[in-house]
Amino acid sequence: MLNRLLRAAPYIVLQIAAMYFYQLAGKIEFPATPGRIGPDFWPKSILVLLGLVCVYEIIKNLLVGESFTAAGLLEKLMKESPEGESEESLPSYPLLLAGGIGLTIVYVATIDIFGFFLATSTYLALFMAIGRYRNWAVIGAGSVLGSLLLLFVFMKLVYVSLPLGTAPFSAVSLALLSIMGVH
Repeated sequence: MLNRLLRAAPYIVLQIAAMYFYQLAGKIEFPATPGRIGPDFWPKSILVLLGLVCVYEIIKNLLVGESFTAAGLLEKLMKESPEGESEESLPSYPLLLAGGIGLTIVYVATIDIFGFFLATSTYLALFMAIGRYRNWAVIGAGSVLGSLLLLFVFMKLVYVSLPLGTAPFSAVSLALLSIMGVH
């Protein structure tokens, strides 16, 4: 029983922290705007989800014990490739990794200039290309539609202000926001 309690201990601590921070989020003062969620909505939502995961893990670790775990399945999936090769024999691509890291640094450095949509579309397309994906129709559609979806979610649903870019790039951002009905 002590072993089970030790496995559940981190989740108990996280659950207590989640309850404490949920209480703090309830003290966020803001002028209520009809038809809009307040700034306390997202922190509370994330803390509720964290709490649910913690409750699940506490119950799993205290009641079920070691016999119920997905680790064996995950280990098997990670050690073997679809061709049956072990993880050690799979090729590594340090230059592709460096390219992805460099691209991410350039993205962060230029997002204020090009605006969220243009910078993110370009970033997603180049990241897929660096990752050796070669279906250009999917790359184009995925990067544009993915950026539009992120723009819509952040600006229209979550109310997070994103960089519009500097002129002339800001014109693209402003046109897209106008089409989406974001004011």
